[in-house]
Parts: sequence; structure tokens; C-alpha cells
Amino acid sequence: QTVSFYGIPYCDPETVRNKTGESVSTYDEAHTLLVGKILETVPKNTRNVLISHCFMDGAEESDSERPLSIGGSDRVSYQPCVAFDYVALGHLHAPQYRGEDHIRYSGSLLKYSFSEQHQKKGVTLVELSNSGVVTKYLPLKPLRDMRVLEGDLEALVQQGKTDPNADDYLLVRLTDKHAILDPMAKLREVYPNVLQLEKPGMLGSQEQPVNREKLKRGEFDMFRDFFQQVQGQELSNEQEQALTETIAEVHKEEVNV
Repeated sequence: QTVSFYGIPYCDPETVRNKTGESVSTYDEAHTLLVGKILETVPKNTRNVLISHCFMDGAEESDSERPLSIGGSDRVSYQPCVAFDYVALGHLHAPQYRGEDHIRYSGSLLKYSFSEQHQKKGVTLVELSNSGVVTKYLPLKPLRDMRVLEGDLEALVQQGKTDPNADDYLLVRLTDKHAILDPMAKLREVYPNVLQLEKPGMLGSQEQPVNREKLKRGEFDMFRDFFQQVQGQELSNEQEQALTETIAEVHKEEVNV
């Protein structure tokens, strides 16, 4: 049996209005108009497949998709598409049906943002038979997955040493509430493909009493602690003398300003 395919690219109301001369003002009206014009021309005794780049109303979106418009005005209804034997939709990355089982987004082949970490990627095999439409989901396993890890730095570093999937692309959320020197470098020693680092643990509103004491310390003591953390050793006598002279010089310049 013959199968006919009909494509509708992304279309905004202005373009459809200018091309057709029809009075359409919304994305839904524009898409409905084009679907209707296609249905007027489909031959009899054929199976008809619509391929459309659009945003079906109510569908699940993710952070990696480019917005088609502002404020959700790009949403279109699935009802005009019901008459087709199968509707293959493009744009949204999550595999999903909209309205009817035969109206479907295949989804993207790979994960393109961490908002997609729980999505199951794959392709759909569609068979059009005399008895109807049969679909079979074929999962895809990428070379590297995308995951979100959360915890304190020390625990994550220890976990990474035995993690069988340490090469995955990662977003890491650190729960440590104290400042950490170069945490990305430490993480990449065990997780080489960390792509994004967040530190929500350092944004807590609870007061840290010890911080007030630290603020009372002078520049010399603060720099000495910093140097020890960076270099893993104490300042030498010569370095302490140079630091003392530098601080005194800065104070003198501030007084003279």
C-alpha cells in the first residue's frame, strides 16, 4: 500500500499569513490551517504520515530546546492532526505522545542538557499495516551518559575513584558549606568530564559564628593561611618579611590618598 508523507516546517503566523493570504494570528491557527490544506489534497487508499516541527500544547520541554516564541504563544493543538495515520513531531527532546498514541515526538538521540538526565533516549520503529499502526521503541545507549551528582567534595572524590562510569558528563552540586580551593580541578582528577559545578551549600542563610572571628584577623594572618592552603607549606622567613613590607607599603599609600 502507498504511504504518503507531508512535511510542515516551523512556521510562524506572519509567514503563513503572507504566503497564503489567510487571516491567521496565532501559531495554532497557522498550523491548523496548513494541516487542513494538506488533508484537502490527500489521495484516497493511501496511508498518510504528517511530519511537523512544532510545539504541541501540554508537551514536556527541557532546558536545551531553543524557544520558538515568548510566553508560550507557540503552542499548537493536536486535534487537527488526528486524521493522519501517523504524526512524527520534531523540536522537543523528550520522547512522548501527545493527545493520541499515533501523534509522537521521537525525542533527541542524545541528552543535550542536564534537565534531560532522566530521559530514556532511543528511536521508534513505526510499521503501518492494514490493521493499524504498530510502534516499537528501540533504546539507545550513549558512550557517555549525562548525570547530576550531589554531595560534599571529599565524598564525591572518593566515590569517583571506583565509579565505573567516571567518564560520564557531569553536573556536580557541592554541599560543602566552607570555601574550597579549586574544587573543579580536584573533581576532574577522578571525574574528567565534569562540565558544570554548582555550590548551593555555600549559599545557606545560617550564620557561621567562626566567620566573624576570621574577619577580625589581619591581612598577614589571612594571607599566611591562604599561602599554606595553596602551596601546602608555611611561609619562609624571607617571604614573611617581604609580605610584612608589602602590607606596610599598601597601608602607607592608603593613608596618603
